[in-house]
Amino acid sequence: MRNLALLLAFCALGACTSNETGTATFTTWGEEYIEQGIPAGGDGFVDGWSIEYDKFLVAFAHIKVADGGGDVGGTAEQSFVVDNVQPGRKKLLSFPDIEAKAWDRVSYQIRPAAEDATLVDATSKDLQLLVDGGYSIYIQATATKGDVSKTLALGFQNATQYTECQAEEDGRETLGIIVTNGSEATSELTTHGDHFFYDRLQGSAGANVETSLRFETMALADADEDGVITAEELEAQPIDVELYDPSGLPASNMLQFLTGLSRTVGHFRGEGECTVSAVQE
Repeated sequence: MRNLALLLAFCALGACTSNETGTATFTTWGEEYIEQGIPAGGDGFVDGWSIEYDKFLVAFAHIKVADGGGDVGGTAEQSFVVDNVQPGRKKLLSFPDIEAKAWDRVSYQIRPAAEDATLVDATSKDLQLLVDGGYSIYIQATATKGDVSKTLALGFQNATQYTECQAEEDGRETLGIIVTNGSEATSELTTHGDHFFYDRLQGSAGANVETSLRFETMALADADEDGVITAEELEAQPIDVELYDPSGLPASNMLQFLTGLSRTVGHFRGEGECTVSAVQE
């Protein structure tokens, strides 16, 4: 009995760990805007354009489950390349047999793809395209307004860190994930395709200032009117300060503006947010 009392006192000080375990699984999805396109009007473009994606390649890496005390339940350095135009949720990886408890520090990166990346509904050509360009994200899309069409193919080399991810769960904001004994906690690393067409780089300044989706200024960048909008043409196209708000960040032309928006693509469990920063190598 004396030994049992000592053990209970020892555990009360936090020196014992639970034998209860579960699984943390991570998936990704591009939602309807990437799979099916973004319409004109309504919640879509305010200037009459519509968009359909042909490719939406994303390179995920450094997925990590931890807690505020420094304990790590699972971490994966590997790179995963996904084409989120492909329909449905796609599994990236699972961390089996991690302690059943609240893990309030979930993080991941979107960074240039590694040559040995795992392909998830993507092809070897997709991977080579990312590796050759040093890209973390690559999009191909066609924009249409009436009988006018513009195509767009852009790669982004940003390495972005998403930390302290949180989302609404059972009606309240939950930081990270909760793993329960014998169960599987599935978390979606969601990509938002409409963010590339936002007219501001940060959230709206107030409830009376809405963020809108716009394409007209990008269409005007097609200087040679060949129907193909290039990175060089976007770099030569200044932002219209009456329509676009760089939110105090450096973005004097449309390419810089889009590059800034590319950091906002990653989300957590749908509309959930993470703290976003540049990867510190």
